[in-house]
Amino acid sequence: MKPFPALVIPVVCLTSMTALRGAEPTGTSSKPNIIIILADDMGYGDVRCNNPAGLTPTPAIDHLAKEGVRFTDAHSGGAVCTPTRYGIMTGQHMWRTPAGHAVLMPYEKPIVARDRLTIAEMLRRQGYATACIGKWHLGFKYPNKKNFGGDFTSNETHIDFTKPLDDGPMVHGFDFFFGGAGCPSSDPPYAFIRGDRTLGIPDRLSPDEWNVLPGFYPGLIAPGWTIETVDETLTRQAVSYIESRAADQTGKPFFLYFALSTPHVPWVAPAFIRGTSKEGPRGDMNALADWAVGQVYESLRKHGLLDRTLLIFSIDNGPDGRGQNGHDSTGGFRGAKNSPYEGGHREPFVARWPERIAAGRVSDATISLTDLMATLAELTGFTLPDNAAEDSFSFLPALLGTGECQPNPGMINDTRKGDLALRCGRWKYISHVDLTTGKEAKRELFDLADDPRETKDLIELKPDLAERLARHLNRLRQVGARFIVPPTDLYQE
Repeated sequence: MKPFPALVIPVVCLTSMTALRGAEPTGTSSKPNIIIILADDMGYGDVRCNNPAGLTPTPAIDHLAKEGVRFTDAHSGGAVCTPTRYGIMTGQHMWRTPAGHAVLMPYEKPIVARDRLTIAEMLRRQGYATACIGKWHLGFKYPNKKNFGGDFTSNETHIDFTKPLDDGPMVHGFDFFFGGAGCPSSDPPYAFIRGDRTLGIPDRLSPDEWNVLPGFYPGLIAPGWTIETVDETLTRQAVSYIESRAADQTGKPFFLYFALSTPHVPWVAPAFIRGTSKEGPRGDMNALADWAVGQVYESLRKHGLLDRTLLIFSIDNGPDGRGQNGHDSTGGFRGAKNSPYEGGHREPFVARWPERIAAGRVSDATISLTDLMATLAELTGFTLPDNAAEDSFSFLPALLGTGECQPNPGMINDTRKGDLALRCGRWKYISHVDLTTGKEAKRELFDLADDPRETKDLIELKPDLAERLARHLNRLRQVGARFIVPPTDLYQE
């Protein structure tokens, strides 16, 4: 009996895999394949292994946890989309960049510097084939039509979609890209991009029935594009990519970053998944994410790659709302998406790799998705230069179960308006920002060991501790966590 539904959909082949092949560099055969699956706006309580009372069945994710390790204290880099994705890709907090805490809106300029080392480029330098499938959300440069002047534009009506898009995944370490510029189901242009070209020309306006959907941005669409099938198409591409790597004869390992758009609004599920969840439309979209995980798992198993692959599943930030029909999407934690409280950034995180990860383990180590770059660097034997992954801190011992991690010098999460939440051991310090002045407006302090739901603010009871945490936060804003000795006194308080 299969551990999860194995619904099969047709798989489209990639047009050309030539660029993905090459001679195997020395030593690559001992390195695992690496797949990171990232869902969008799913909460800690949306998966059954974290929340058995949840209304959405998640058999594929639960099965990964059963065969690997489940983290109970894992966090996204931010409480909204773009900052977390930037942290995964670069190992650096996005608020260190000129873009600050912003969520990248349609057609805004790219935010990853051309000379910045990414997780994909790091692995490619070690002989990995690299692919990004799904939601990019870190920007493209769009070519301008000649009569408007200039090379690039952010004006949708001025874009020449017959020309290549610049400064996307293919410039930042990926051999192959198929996906959307932003969230493919809610951000224009509504066209899939393969490599640096749109598939079809977005030349018509989105229909009125889409424009009124929650979270949907009206814009240009390409012929034949539909909302319902976005994640089906992305999953077909992920499966097709795995098949292509299985057929490759070089033994070259691969890295696949598979970023789903589900369960992000507008919650329009394909017909085959509707009604799966008692939570309603949003729950169905969570079930769709679980189905995609199952399809990747089954493809790896079918092609003999499952046990040679480090397979990771997590989320970009907390849920967009508390859940429907009594469902607890945050698993009881306070806050939700765009909140500095735990519900905004505490995420499901499961990893499977039977060669190195014991089955059924549960870890309470505090980790961040921004730490993935340093963790994979240590795993693959790559020495990070000082000008890369400044905020990434390896949690490899916790991942493999080989021992306790050194305390993270200070894990920071941010919100769209610039609130910063600092975590040091049991203590969580939040600096709230006044949007009108840009200055700190309020401080909060919580003891997550005794009060994980953040119900008791200790700022008045422990002013000295709060001040030390504030000073430590300011230091971390100046110096990357990778270069700071963990503050022992704050962890032993």
